[in-house]
Amino acid sequence: MASEIGRVLTIGAVVLAIPAACVGALALYGRALAESEVGLGTLVSPAEARARLEAARARFRAMTPAEHLADARRALTLNYREDTRTGGNLEGAERHLGAIPEGAPEHAEVAGLRAEVQRRRVTLLTLARARVARHVTAHGAVEGVDAARQRAMRAELARDVDGLSPAGLGCVHVDGEANTTLRFDTVLCDQPMLDAIAPPDNAAALRTYGFRRVHCANGRGEIAL
Repeated sequence: MASEIGRVLTIGAVVLAIPAACVGALALYGRALAESEVGLGTLVSPAEARARLEAARARFRAMTPAEHLADARRALTLNYREDTRTGGNLEGAERHLGAIPEGAPEHAEVAGLRAEVQRRRVTLLTLARARVARHVTAHGAVEGVDAARQRAMRAELARDVDGLSPAGLGCVHVDGEANTTLRFDTVLCDQPMLDAIAPPDNAAALRTYGFRRVHCANGRGEIAL
């Protein structure tokens, strides 16, 4: 049952061909879920999509601590790479760990698993910071480049960083009419995450690339450039 609940909550990611790490961004927005009209590989009405999501949430709330612990462990195995020690559905792991009550015997393992989630986050943010710096250095500033090419270059940078999505970073996109916002679509996005990816040197590099802000889609962080 537990794995089926996770499958519902991730809105049929296999069918949509969305990386697992990106799905958490969709799960964050009930309205987006309804408008997507997708549920378990079948197009459904917005009302049915909402009903299915609510049913999945109800089943999630009914899970036992042992089931939450098992699913948290399972989430950490998704797309795991031993060479970089990255991967896993970090959002899913946190969701299940947060549902284990303190009085449950399984709670004894929560601290250790959360430490592993945090370690992977630090590794991911280090990789993302390096990827931004490397991309800008390799491709140069956009000054003197026509507007259409500038937009394309910013989109290319976002796709480069988005390459870390399967490792657990979450989806990365450009936003705005001229692609001047670098947007991170993950429930875990917050100001410390943005500050880690775009410290002053990277922020300056992004500014020369024509970006005007770095933004969390969930509204929990933003850097004006």
